[in-house]
Amino acid sequence: MDAKIYWTIKRMRDNHIPWKEITEYFSVASVDAVQRAFYKQRQKYGQQPILPRTGIDETAELATPYFDEEAAEVVFVDKKIPEDIDWRELVAHAQAAQDISKRLSDLQPNNFATIRIETTKPIAIMFTADWHLGDANTEYAQWQEDIQFLIETPRLYAADLGDETQNMRTFRDLSAVLSQALTPTQQAQLFRSIIKELAARKKLIVKICGNHDTEFDERIFGESLYKYLMDTTKVPRIGNKGLVKLTVGDQLYTLFLAHKVRFNSIFRVTHSSFREAQLSFPADIVVTAHTHAPGLEIAPQYPLAREAGFDFGGQAIWIKVGSYQHSKYGQKYFHNEAICNPTVVLYPDRYKKVPFTDPHDAIDFIKHL
Repeated sequence: MDAKIYWTIKRMRDNHIPWKEITEYFSVASVDAVQRAFYKQRQKYGQQPILPRTGIDETAELATPYFDEEAAEVVFVDKKIPEDIDWRELVAHAQAAQDISKRLSDLQPNNFATIRIETTKPIAIMFTADWHLGDANTEYAQWQEDIQFLIETPRLYAADLGDETQNMRTFRDLSAVLSQALTPTQQAQLFRSIIKELAARKKLIVKICGNHDTEFDERIFGESLYKYLMDTTKVPRIGNKGLVKLTVGDQLYTLFLAHKVRFNSIFRVTHSSFREAQLSFPADIVVTAHTHAPGLEIAPQYPLAREAGFDFGGQAIWIKVGSYQHSKYGQKYFHNEAICNPTVVLYPDRYKKVPFTDPHDAIDFIKHL
């Protein structure tokens, strides 16, 4: 170590610069080697008065750093060097993972399902959603009465549009989590039990995912646990919205079902269903949920298509499903909330649909057919 390097290091130490930074400054691998060389030369050059903290003169010409002959050399024998993988291999890997994910999923491909009801008599489809079982503000007596009526009544079926349980594990308002009559674990068992029975009795024809079931679970767990609660049923499970081709007897009907959509209006309850009919599919029946404010509207849509022999158009029915939950959240965000399970009678021998706001009225109607 020559004099220039020695005095440079001396000035750096006088300015309280750590040994590690000094070592990096001289591009030396070992801190110990620099220290030993410095202290070895101290006896030769002696101690000089401590200089003011004026910093390092980086413009000074420095000689090649001195390395102690006794310093150890570090050799990295088996350092793992990453490979430069070709993009084709990575794409193939992504496709393989994608294929496995699809095989593990129970969701209908492309959110599309085909269902047949073999019958020679008219049947009724009850559209229901937003039960919010487990919440302290749910109308359990009315819900149980309606479900029992569904179970016991011939030719009555149900399409479930999501949010069967409250499923609150976390929320922006803690009171929503604390105001649950059942824990999320108990709610899950309640859901499994009722869905298992409805499926076994062939009463439930389709399950649409909601935000309280699928979205809440995905936010916390990364996947919907309701998949595992329905794994023993044959009922098709569709994402937030999808299309159902329902054949009743010899007649085909299309149902576009959705839980949560963007297009809502306080001035027209069925506006969301109307917009989905415009933008997604002109189904015979379009049903949406989530806002807890029920409604039903009948209007002609694409009548020329039906007259020309196509399987769409004619009389359109736009529905918004009600809710069994009556809480401050419903009043604050959804305004005119009410219990309502709109029900539509479908004929098996001709294209004819008759809507009702109550399943009891629909069953009274088909009893005489």
